[in-house]
Amino acid sequence: MTQFPSYASSFRLYKSVSEQYNDRSILDSVKRLIPEKVLQLIADDQILKPLLHWFKNDFMKWMPKELQCKRCNNRPMSIQLVDANSGALRKTEIHVCNVCGSEQIFQRYDNILRIAETRVGRCSEWSILFGAITNSLPIRTRIVHDYLDHCWNESLINNKWVHIDSTLDYPISFDHPYYYEQNWGKNYEYVLAFSANSVEDVTTRYTQQWYLVQKRRGRKDKMKELREIYYRT
Repeated sequence: MTQFPSYASSFRLYKSVSEQYNDRSILDSVKRLIPEKVLQLIADDQILKPLLHWFKNDFMKWMPKELQCKRCNNRPMSIQLVDANSGALRKTEIHVCNVCGSEQIFQRYDNILRIAETRVGRCSEWSILFGAITNSLPIRTRIVHDYLDHCWNESLINNKWVHIDSTLDYPISFDHPYYYEQNWGKNYEYVLAFSANSVEDVTTRYTQQWYLVQKRRGRKDKMKELREIYYRT
């Protein structure tokens, strides 16, 4: 249980997001963000390629983890993390140049509509918002986290949960579950998928080296304890 406190904060986040996925007013709001021509292409072809292309290339902006000062010839900026002081805000990053003192502030939200308003973030913000958009279509979608350094979505298509990652270029962004292990060298222990009322172990869907995953897990399966933590958050 020593590592499990790190799960608790993310469990609170994903439970909150999953509950928002069931809020019709939120889904109606994010659906209005989708251009009509994109909606028409989705309706005509029954594929997510136009939506993924629009979201990645025209709508969202990526926030790097390490920023460089534009005033000081791209010198690296230091970062200070400030804990959240509101229900919608997870944390605030304050990036500061140690030479000229210029600042850039990045506020990280768990509120879907605030993320839609700012249109900037990393994989968590992207997957939170993209999941809301697909749920609004409606295509049932949930968030998946590998507990290494990445999260993405799964959508229920033809009665099958399909890997979808809006941060990647198509076609890798759609139904390429082994991409991270093969190309990023991921060494999984647990990959978890979240809904409002449950957390599911989906690791086997993302690995072709299950025997190594089992070795990293050891003899004890931790899912019972992780589910208990999720239900309590």
